[in-house]
Amino acid sequence: MEKINFIVVCTEKYSAEYANKTLNMFNRNYQGTFDAFCITDKREEISQEYTCIDKDKALIGWWNKLSIFGQELPHEYTLYADLDLLFLNDITDVIRFTMERIQDFQIACFGDHIGWHGEKFGSAFMFFNQEKMRWLFSEFSKDLESNQGTVGGDQIWLGRRLSEVMYLEEYFQNFVRSLKFDVASISNDKKSIQIPSNIENDFLLLNCHGQPKPHELRELGWKPIESIWI
Repeated sequence: MEKINFIVVCTEKYSAEYANKTLNMFNRNYQGTFDAFCITDKREEISQEYTCIDKDKALIGWWNKLSIFGQELPHEYTLYADLDLLFLNDITDVIRFTMERIQDFQIACFGDHIGWHGEKFGSAFMFFNQEKMRWLFSEFSKDLESNQGTVGGDQIWLGRRLSEVMYLEEYFQNFVRSLKFDVASISNDKKSIQIPSNIENDFLLLNCHGQPKPHELRELGWKPIESIWI
């Protein structure tokens, strides 16, 4: 299996702890070879296992994610992951399967859990050919002010421009779950969380989009986070 680029974006509200722990989780749950990259505004705090790339000062918030498509990276294929995505189990077979078929698609991802703003596309986990998809950042850069004003954010902007998407949950039933929409029940006072036992063994990824974030799960009493988010 070919060596891939693994890239994250750690800017603004996300601490370096998120980038570093995401890399640790990926290391434990991917058996292939890769080089790791981090687009960031806090390079001194980022693990030396990453090659740091300075964030584009013209981009704000979630729009920094678009810059992954404009990078000159060493390998043909790139995997991007959001920092609030938990890697629970080995995804090597998913990456191998995707790499063998990605030439028939523009990008592989899992769909948004609620169809945000009527768009199925989800940008929390994306696998793509780096050179083939470079046009996305070129198009985005033509009018940064207008494009960054797109209601719904980066995945809405991307989804409207991508017609050939490989949705991985259609091939792997146990691929991903949403913490807040699929598995968790949070108390009314938001001081505790109920999550079914052993879910960390049942699927590969847990998407902690929105609230609560991974660092809050320990405070809410979910014990498995202590061996996952490290």
